[in-house]
Amino acid sequence: MRKWGLLLLSLFLTGCGTKFVYNNIDWLLIEYLDDFVELTDEQETLLGDKLESFTKWHKQQELPHYIQHLNDLIVLDPQTLTIANVQQQEKKLQAHTQRLLRHIAPDVYILAKQLSDQQVEELMDSIRVRHTRYKKKYQKLSEQEIRDNYRKKMTNNIEDWLGPLSSDQQLWIADWVSQLDITSYDWIEHQTKMRVEINTLLNRRLDDDYFTPHFEQLMFNPTSFYTEKLQQKIEHNRSTAHYYLVKIVNSVSQKQTLHYRQELEDWRDIAVEIQ
Repeated sequence: MRKWGLLLLSLFLTGCGTKFVYNNIDWLLIEYLDDFVELTDEQETLLGDKLESFTKWHKQQELPHYIQHLNDLIVLDPQTLTIANVQQQEKKLQAHTQRLLRHIAPDVYILAKQLSDQQVEELMDSIRVRHTRYKKKYQKLSEQEIRDNYRKKMTNNIEDWLGPLSSDQQLWIADWVSQLDITSYDWIEHQTKMRVEINTLLNRRLDDDYFTPHFEQLMFNPTSFYTEKLQQKIEHNRSTAHYYLVKIVNSVSQKQTLHYRQELEDWRDIAVEIQ
């Protein structure tokens, strides 16, 4: 992680973070993966070639979708936003994700099958360490402490998009958080389950009859691994989020609307510049 600290510092000093990351995605991703598993020179070369092709595809095919989506959001009238509008935007975001996954899946498939037994063990150890950190962080927290964390994160995220919030908006966030189902403990159980799934998948990576369908399930249908209880909580929290998000957005002031649109325009300008 020391290398990532130096990298983040360099991004801060250069002042061109997003474009820098995009234009150097090949070695940045290799550096990131190195925190999980050490790749061979041959694997790094293969990954670099694949990422060069990916970047070209992403610029030509995907960035226009993002720019159009951002333009649609910029002209959206906050006062007339409905739950149906939010659901429509979610579907658009999911479509972006699915196109991305469909494009990278064949390359991830090839790389996964090329891992050695030692690399699989190293990767699983790295995943286990990260899951243990999450478990230690949340197991010791009470439900109220978790809700307090939710409220702080939610407030910060919304303020990033709207600027300072009104007293009513802050109260709605408090109500929103109070009605959420706590999922932290469920995610701890889910992470344990997924480690078993991933470990089995990689240990059987040379068995195409097993590996191929299970790899596709993991890539394209990860929610199929959720327990019924976790899925119900997620659906409840999503519905709650829709209700309060619409309530907050419908109440925005002119100043908040300008702030929101400026944020979107900044992201659009970055996408256009990268193109």
